[in-house]
Amino acid sequence: MEKFILLSESAIQVIVSGRNAKQKVSALSVSGLRSAALEPDLRAFATGRERAEEFRALVDVAALESLNGDPDTIYTRIGRVLKAAAMPPVHLPRSWAEFHHKNRLAFFAVGEDEGSQRWLTEIDGSAKVVRFLGLTDKKRQKDLAEWVPPSTPSAASYQEWADTVTAEVVKEAIDKSFSEQFDLKTIGSEAVVQGYSYEYWLKLLKNEQAQIVNSPLDSSIRVIGPAGSGKTLTLCMRAIRLSRDESVIGGRKKILIATHSWAMAERIDGVLMSLNGGHAVQSISVLPLQYVLQSHAGNVGQIAGSVLGEDSADGQRRVMELLDRFLAESAAKLSASARITLSPHILRGLEGDQGSHARNELVLDLYEEVVGVLSPQGILTGDSDKVAEYLSAKREDSLPPFFTRSDRELCLRVSERLMEQLVDLGVITTDQLVLDCIRVFETFTWNVKRETEGYDFILIDELQLFDAQERMAISLLSRAKPGMVFLSVEDPSQGMFSTVNERSEALRARSDVYLEETHRFRAGLFEFISYLYSRFPLNATAIKVSRAEARSRKPHIVQLTGKEAIAQFCVGRAREVDSAKEKGRRLCVVCISPLEDAVFDGLKSAGFAAVRLASFDDVELLSYQRKTAIVSSWQFIGGTQFTDVILIVSGLARPANAHAKLRELTAIYLGSSRASSALDIVCDGRIPDVLQAALKSKIATKL
Repeated sequence: MEKFILLSESAIQVIVSGRNAKQKVSALSVSGLRSAALEPDLRAFATGRERAEEFRALVDVAALESLNGDPDTIYTRIGRVLKAAAMPPVHLPRSWAEFHHKNRLAFFAVGEDEGSQRWLTEIDGSAKVVRFLGLTDKKRQKDLAEWVPPSTPSAASYQEWADTVTAEVVKEAIDKSFSEQFDLKTIGSEAVVQGYSYEYWLKLLKNEQAQIVNSPLDSSIRVIGPAGSGKTLTLCMRAIRLSRDESVIGGRKKILIATHSWAMAERIDGVLMSLNGGHAVQSISVLPLQYVLQSHAGNVGQIAGSVLGEDSADGQRRVMELLDRFLAESAAKLSASARITLSPHILRGLEGDQGSHARNELVLDLYEEVVGVLSPQGILTGDSDKVAEYLSAKREDSLPPFFTRSDRELCLRVSERLMEQLVDLGVITTDQLVLDCIRVFETFTWNVKRETEGYDFILIDELQLFDAQERMAISLLSRAKPGMVFLSVEDPSQGMFSTVNERSEALRARSDVYLEETHRFRAGLFEFISYLYSRFPLNATAIKVSRAEARSRKPHIVQLTGKEAIAQFCVGRAREVDSAKEKGRRLCVVCISPLEDAVFDGLKSAGFAAVRLASFDDVELLSYQRKTAIVSSWQFIGGTQFTDVILIVSGLARPANAHAKLRELTAIYLGSSRASSALDIVCDGRIPDVLQAALKSKIATKL
């Protein structure tokens, strides 16, 4: 093998598409790639779709092979750098922790949980090449300013050879029904902006949206609306309007858009850039709340820098993985007499296999109990008074369903085990970080600093995802106290604790604005989504939804038994979408029950390029996918939009309490509202009550 390889964007796309990169170098032999030795130490790869204006990646093979972590992630990040190099200045996701010196760049080659290795790269604009030439980590630190890139073979003959490949390759039919390039931009920012600029959108806004965007600068507004009502667009339009105001510019006032995850921050960034003619809005900071808190509280109070997770969403995933492990330990130690005293749904979760629906539900309930009850109230096993009060307290229906004393004793044991593990790892959880930061922000030191480090305008995306502690932390970031100026957008029905969190006094708007029209759904689907929305016991004015396009079928409900039958149904629908004449069709299989593996394997076996999302940040894997079907759990598809959705609710046990009923309804609503044109819902023998009522009302059809 030559010492260096040369890759185009489309070559990386083929490698990553369908997760071909099982091993870093062997991935280069996949179907669809052609190669040639351009120099004695340089092997080039092409697909026949290369463009003269795009950048290429020249990669040191030895460095590539020595990298730890997922090959898909490695190649995806290399490809992302090529895109960024073509549109200077280079701007990478903030979690990659990029450093620049002249034309040199360093960034994390993989996620932080997979190691601390950084690429050392050289960007050659004249040759349109980014050279990935070395690695650095905690043990092998290098000063980017002093690093001298080694000499490499010339890539000057690449385009001539790539043109030859293009002439040899049969033209592919890329205008089939699935999108040519299925990436975060397509399902996120472009779905919101639709190619229009800020100025053009000003003419299209509905009255309520225009009222929000053009409201006085000191207005604090809470925007409420169902899925597809234009909440994110309204937030971004308001942010740009603020950034262009002469008094804001002259006063050097600071604007923050706070999100729940890096993935959401990237989507908001994309919307702002699209509205702003493809240019970044430098005066607007778009950041996950966790990053903002660490940045400011760390400077004031020496907050611990080692946090479990890159953002709130990632932190939740990692804590839940630990809780799942500790539950398995607890289940093995439980005596027969102890099992009898547990609530039936708790026992089902303990005895269920890891990954089963019953276990997943218990893990999520336990997570909500730890971060929503135990941590905020400071309930620790060593505090006998608080423990006694916790064990005997009356339980509200809105709280996780730990009704008996034995249920809560289990919570305390698992929580104690979690605390021990965190100490061993030397980390804190994201919710612990928030509580620590609140204490720092209430100090005299921060009161002095807030005049210079605080924000004049704070906009919050997806407020329903933020708990009461996070809302308090956001309010303390304001330069003004009292008198915080903010704008929040939310769909309360997408949040499990919307009713509880709404009681927080931290963010109190001067006015509430309801967006009454949805713009996403066609008529048949609109009636169903509107019906689901009306089933939530929200403490808010009922939201009206106007009819959209008249051409659409009603949602289909089909009953199937067994993983194989469900997978085959998904394959059949994927074929229908693939063969449809309508362009731009995109399919997502959303799983409420844990059947992602079976569906993903079925689609792959049938020859479809499929990608499975296992976290919010996995959306990054979609950057280089053609004709792709997406398989995801319902928790990870918020903020996205697809024409066709298959919602898998097969295998769900009947909810045993009000909390479980609300979660089931939330999952069905969130998954269903990702579709804009066609929705299929797959059930087994049990059809959830809300869907049975929809059938009786004839707003859904049973096949």
